[in-house]
Amino acid sequence: MTDQLSLDFTVKITELERTPKEFKLVATEAQCKDLAERFDLVAVAELSGTLSVWDAGADSGIHIKGSIAAKLTQRCIASLKPVEESFETDFELMLVNPEMADRMDDEGVYLDPEAPDYDALEGDVVPLGEVLAQTLSISMNPYPRAEGVELETKKMTGVSINEPELERPNPFAVLAKSRDES
Repeated sequence: MTDQLSLDFTVKITELERTPKEFKLVATEAQCKDLAERFDLVAVAELSGTLSVWDAGADSGIHIKGSIAAKLTQRCIASLKPVEESFETDFELMLVNPEMADRMDDEGVYLDPEAPDYDALEGDVVPLGEVLAQTLSISMNPYPRAEGVELETKKMTGVSINEPELERPNPFAVLAKSRDES
């Protein structure tokens, strides 16, 4: 069984091998409070993650496969009432040197739904706690809404929230037609 580590935990690249090492991170009460403030949440009640980390070599970087579990409270986007959320999700991340990250950006790797997420790693330390914190920020509901809350749009023109999307003609259809005629 792995020891439970706090979100301050980092691992040096030189300590990693080709075979995965397992880490279990659990946020302390103080870290949960800091995360709530950092991400402008009402509260983070619990945050934990299990991560497998290995060095896949100079051309492939550091790989992290893990799962995250969280319980948090956000504000409703319409009423600002508290909205509780709990989730568990798996994630995969590849940390590569900045030059490789730039090359992957230029090649559009981020557009490939099959490719793992990647980020540049500067230095010789993998900040596993920060990886978990950032995974929390992208995994939580970006538009929390309290039960039964609807946005009031009667006074707004051109807004179609809570309504089926209206089918509108393509504004470039006329240009395409004129190109075809010439």
